[in-house]
Amino acid sequence: YVSAKKLVAASAEMYGPCYLRFTRDSIPVIYDEDAEFVIGKANKLKEGKDVAIIANGDTVCIALKAAEQLEAEGISVKLFDMHTIKPLDKEAVLKAIQDTRRIITVEDHNIIGGLGSAVAEVMAEAGKGCAFTRLGIPDKFAPIGLHEDIMSILGIDCNGIINAVREAMNKDFEEDDNWDDEV
Repeated sequence: YVSAKKLVAASAEMYGPCYLRFTRDSIPVIYDEDAEFVIGKANKLKEGKDVAIIANGDTVCIALKAAEQLEAEGISVKLFDMHTIKPLDKEAVLKAIQDTRRIITVEDHNIIGGLGSAVAEVMAEAGKGCAFTRLGIPDKFAPIGLHEDIMSILGIDCNGIINAVREAMNKDFEEDDNWDDEV
């Protein structure tokens, strides 16, 4: 509620076209009225060093719950609410790659042309790589059913995020010698 209200107000102040997408579902409120929202700037909800989860929309509260469960297992999670896809907070993405070398994107949108694609473009353009997983709706017909059941089948739920993180933690990656200390 708070983020939607503030982002609508911010978009009204913008010059040019703007697209906002809202869910019909009731989702938990995770921000208080003092929270700041800047278009093009991600909100960091957790600081971690093992894996970065970048979520948007109603998947943010699911990712927050998954991060808390993962931290109970000893996995340190950096969590971003990437409420703006265009413009995307490239600095946050590059810092997440540098700090964790593992990124999971979570969205209730097609993985083609959404948050995961935008993050992948930032990585490719910067010539940086890491263990990377996009959780979202695959480019095929989705099953029919209740929203919560469909998200569970597609792995866009707490268990799906936890499984993706565990899998990413087991992936080996080569050290990238061309990283600068600053992003």
